[in-house]
Amino acid sequence: MARVKAFAAATLLAVSGCTPVADARSFELVEFEVDGPATLSTSTTSVDVINSGQFPHTLVVTDTDGSVVAATTLIQPGETAGLELDLQPGAYSFTCRIVAQDSEGAIIDHFEAGMHAAVSVED
Repeated sequence: MARVKAFAAATLLAVSGCTPVADARSFELVEFEVDGPATLSTSTTSVDVINSGQFPHTLVVTDTDGSVVAATTLIQPGETAGLELDLQPGAYSFTCRIVAQDSEGAIIDHFEAGMHAAVSVED
């Protein structure tokens, strides 16, 4: 219960002191941001996804039609996951799609709270 309340409170607070993204092929997840490169090459076949936040997150990659083209499993705080990619040139959304309910019944949608980034893939 306390964890859920802390999660709800975190939606109202700005996160400071985030760990910097390790390199141009890494994405960092924190409450409530996706931080990573705005452009990837079609030769990028994998990225590291670092959860520097206090709560579990995922990284879901969708194309302009909204179709999921890649996704991680649930990444716990402090953990890193690899994500295999096979992306064609174009525009993609990198998002966290966690939706939770706090103890007061409020729905907290990580995407709506700002956990999304536009990424362009080029040859």
